[in-house]
Amino acid sequence: MSWKLSCTVLRGGTTSNGGSLLDRKTATGKQPYAIALADRRLMALAGLWETWRSPAGERVHSFAIITTTPNELCAELHNRMPVVLGHEVWPEWLGEEPAHPPRLKALLSPYPAEEMVAWPVSPRVGNVRNNDPSLIEPVVLAA
Repeated sequence: MSWKLSCTVLRGGTTSNGGSLLDRKTATGKQPYAIALADRRLMALAGLWETWRSPAGERVHSFAIITTTPNELCAELHNRMPVVLGHEVWPEWLGEEPAHPPRLKALLSPYPAEEMVAWPVSPRVGNVRNNDPSLIEPVVLAA
């Protein structure tokens, strides 16, 4: 199987939008946090995809988001973070411009913490039955 490079683009914009989610472990479970670019521009996560046939002959579409060691902001939440790709490297990552494997590997580093924001969101975000914009609105945590 030969994996292909891809970007997962997450829409930015208003204060009620997000980028990605990370869970911080707490004494009582997990507290989800939304993370986004500080300027609320689109955030692209590095990914790999492939379409292949299972032993039963079914066509399978596989996708994985690549993670890396966390930056200072995300380290407070989790022991890893998604690889965030700056807008300037999207053409290289997607193969629209030439890039050698060492260059692509160099892109798999933590995104600058000072260019990101994080905020706590409702635990409702962890249930796939919930699907509305309020899921990524900031919540106040109990002291």
